[in-house]
Amino acid sequence: MSPYSHQPLWLTKVNQALAELCGWLLIFMMLFMCIDLITRGLSKPLYGVSELAMFTMISITYLGLSHSEETHSHINVDFLLEKLPTYWQCLLNIFISSISVVTIGVITWALWNNALAAFESKQAIAGPQPILLYPVKFIMTFALALYFVQAAINGYSHLLNFHHQRNSQGV
Repeated sequence: MSPYSHQPLWLTKVNQALAELCGWLLIFMMLFMCIDLITRGLSKPLYGVSELAMFTMISITYLGLSHSEETHSHINVDFLLEKLPTYWQCLLNIFISSISVVTIGVITWALWNNALAAFESKQAIAGPQPILLYPVKFIMTFALALYFVQAAINGYSHLLNFHHQRNSQGV
């Protein structure tokens, strides 16, 4: 984390709570998978269990993004970045953050529109009891919106760090 981070306490608490929720959801996903395997092995499959496991896995993935961004624990290829002078590292971090924020923003907006369309059309997975898709799409949208906010805060921290680097070098 940059020494010039402006991370709001509420966002840190939300990120930590969602990271913990992801751990609990992982347990439920494993239970769903075990139930699915056992009932299929007994030739009495339960409808919707594998779909619930899939929705849970999607939720785990999206809900953990913001915490991963906050703690910088996402996958990062930085072997070249480390070889650059600090000034260029800061510039590259600002550039990457800018691209990330714009991309995440566009994806969040598109997913929001998709979630609304799924809600309005009652989009569902067909079967004996249709499973509505909009709840998981709204979860994904909420999680991506948090990810967007976190990426913007990290980008702002990179910008402040760059400004500090320039001032300390007398540029």
